[in-house]
Amino acid sequence: MGDLDTTIADRFLRGTRLLRAGQCEDALLEFRAVYALAEESGHPELMATCLCEMSWACFRLGRPEQGLECAMGAKWLWERIGNQAELARGLAVEAILLLDFGFSDEAFETATRALTIAETAEDAAVLAFALNIKGVVLVLCREEVLGIELIERSVAMASTSGNVAAEAYYVLNLGFASAKQAEAADALGERDRASIERNAAIAFSARAVEKAELSGDFWTMRVALCNSAEFLALEGQFDAALACLDRCLLLPGDPGPSLTIVRQYVQGDVLMRLGRASEAEDMVRQALTLADAASQLDHQVNAACKLAEILEVNGKVHEALAMHKRFHALYVRQTGENAGRLARIEEIRVETERLRSHAAFLADQAMADPLTGIANRRSFDQNLERLAGTPFSVAIVDLDHFKTINDRHSHIVGDVVLQRVARLMADAIGESGHVARLGGEEFALVLPNASAVAAFAACEGLRTAVAARDFSDLGERLGVTISIGLSVGTGYEPAGELMQLADTRLYQAKANGRDCVVGGDFSTRSQSADYTLEKNRLSA
Repeated sequence: MGDLDTTIADRFLRGTRLLRAGQCEDALLEFRAVYALAEESGHPELMATCLCEMSWACFRLGRPEQGLECAMGAKWLWERIGNQAELARGLAVEAILLLDFGFSDEAFETATRALTIAETAEDAAVLAFALNIKGVVLVLCREEVLGIELIERSVAMASTSGNVAAEAYYVLNLGFASAKQAEAADALGERDRASIERNAAIAFSARAVEKAELSGDFWTMRVALCNSAEFLALEGQFDAALACLDRCLLLPGDPGPSLTIVRQYVQGDVLMRLGRASEAEDMVRQALTLADAASQLDHQVNAACKLAEILEVNGKVHEALAMHKRFHALYVRQTGENAGRLARIEEIRVETERLRSHAAFLADQAMADPLTGIANRRSFDQNLERLAGTPFSVAIVDLDHFKTINDRHSHIVGDVVLQRVARLMADAIGESGHVARLGGEEFALVLPNASAVAAFAACEGLRTAVAARDFSDLGERLGVTISIGLSVGTGYEPAGELMQLADTRLYQAKANGRDCVVGGDFSTRSQSADYTLEKNRLSA
């Protein structure tokens, strides 16, 4: 591993640890740095991975717009690369960010697509994540029963796999879903059912706290403690609620403005319910001040509404009226911004389309040989993986006496020879197979569903085409020939075995005097070999 690769790996690992520990701002900085290095070195997979982690960090920081931009970028990169599991993960993150924007319909469509892809991606962790996000979306779309069913499935999968951090987050959402059911029961005047659901939410939140602490996920732990405090206060368990908030303060690291505002808001609400309205006023003022400083409109709306309520209880009528007016102005602005957010999402899509084009260029570069423009070894290996279990033939092609061409005519001429031979190969094989440069003067062919006779004919046609090509414009009496080793598979042989056999037969072709094809029961010897040798004055 080179120094750059080591730096990238170390910084990415540091970012994941910081994100797990709830240090989302620092994690975001690390992932941005790794993304820049990945873009500079042309690694689209790492770019996509960083974008997905950045979007999740933004979600935790309460920055849905920035997060959505990253999530859309990750989605389109994974689409281009063809990694279905990571595409599903990116779509799920995009869905939860759309929910933060308040676009439940768009979130539902995106979460549904994420789950559909995840169900066929054969990645249990991604499937559990997609199930959980789709469940949360359903809960917020007032389909609590269906949503809880999906979230419960995700919890069971995380528990079975031993992914404690994932289990903590999924159980947290199960508590959220129970709390939503309690709200619905309260709205119908069903107090007993509401209490049952709220106590279930308290139990789930406590379990989330426990699992989050075990995994060192302090973001989930903070959210679970704040949720617990809110639910406990609604059930009249004020001391327990305040104990949760005190515990939240003792957790290591900076929670960031969003979680700090949430804690202050919840603490103000608990204190007001407890009859400590003066303390409640101070706490919610702090929340509103921080929300103003962070320009987080949703938090500003909630804090202003709560503060107006507390001021009225404290008998500060004029201040309460002024705060009600401010709340109304913020609410109107929030409503107006929802329409503007739709326009912003379209802007993000346009910007991400630019990223997509750049990523496509990088992905093509990563899969193409820079000298010849045909596929490289990485692309060749991926083709072999895709063809596993199906009949295909493999041929390894080597330019004869290429070192002497470089020595006699220069490396510049040698590069042009490689380019022309690569083009001849691509034209000769066409869409019936795949052509790749493995390195140096060595190339490879993959011929899907080709019989032994057809594969040999394709190789022999290529050999004669190269031998007949006029290269004299590059150097006096310059001629080029190739040797080919061919192996034919039935669909049962490992690709490595076919490659080894083709390589062995290539050496046989060289031993036979070059400019020929060796393929088991088939072999040829071109009459042009002696002429080519004489033209280049090469030694055997």
